[in-house]
Amino acid sequence: MDPFSCRNTHVPGNEKVDELAKLALNQEIHDDKQVIWSDLKLKVNTHLEQVWQMDWDTEVDIKLHEMRPNLKERLNYDERLNRKQETVVSRLRIGHSWITHEYLLKGKQQPYCTACECPLTVKHI
Repeated sequence: MDPFSCRNTHVPGNEKVDELAKLALNQEIHDDKQVIWSDLKLKVNTHLEQVWQMDWDTEVDIKLHEMRPNLKERLNYDERLNRKQETVVSRLRIGHSWITHEYLLKGKQQPYCTACECPLTVKHI
């Protein structure tokens, strides 16, 4: 199978798009109506953002979703942070740190808080 072929790939809504395209073939073309590219681009981008957000809203088990539930909102970093510092802040925000995830890399048991016997996580710390 050709890896670039989309014939066997089911994309939701394709049947409707095909139906509308066939209907459009039989319609008369009117040259007096022009679409301004900037208007079309804005509509397409708005629609894509909405679709992306709806898809993102289903990803509630991802730690990044908890940190950034609304894709339009940008993460605010202090301008004075360098790349390494931004990385540390991002890892802490999503709950990834060496002390809480080292066990995964070394094949050990998950660490627990000595005070309350809860799993050791960034949020717990």
